[in-house]
Amino acid sequence: MQGSDLPAGRSVELYVRSLAPDGYHQSQTSILDRTAALVESGTLTDRHVHVWGRQVPVAGEATRTAVGEYVLDRVGAFREWAAANGCSLSPAFELREVEDTIAGEQFRAIRLPTAVLVEYVDDALVCVTPHTEGSAVRTVSDRLTALETGDQTQFEPLDEATVEAPPTRADRGLSAHTDDEEGLLTTE
Repeated sequence: MQGSDLPAGRSVELYVRSLAPDGYHQSQTSILDRTAALVESGTLTDRHVHVWGRQVPVAGEATRTAVGEYVLDRVGAFREWAAANGCSLSPAFELREVEDTIAGEQFRAIRLPTAVLVEYVDDALVCVTPHTEGSAVRTVSDRLTALETGDQTQFEPLDEATVEAPPTRADRGLSAHTDDEEGLLTTE
């Protein structure tokens, strides 16, 4: 969509869950294809795809890893954006009690959505989807449709301090391929 009325310099980060439940792979593929088409058309200047796991503990050893800290930092920024815009990220980032059957312990974790679309204009975070506005739930598919049609929906931007990029497989000394069961993998 050349000549879109959307602000220049709009880029996206797309977070997708590895090992998603049955039926979500086709949806994730569609989202990847649609965001690539938006970059190709010039509606978006760039996109970065991050693969993350099913959940992240909110305390304990996992939060002290680079990946755990990065995910918790991102979720914190997403929640800050939602609060500034009168939106909610529930139930997408659900806090739950998890049973560790091996250690026989329970811990609290944030269940991560199968897909999250995060938009930036320059360095300001301007939209996180999925989110809820009042009683209306906005899905990633809804937001992509809005971007494809040049929707002018404006949210209050959240200026972010630069967040260190998550470690890649190469950073961790692993071969570069797209199946990352250990945590977070960045691809472009």
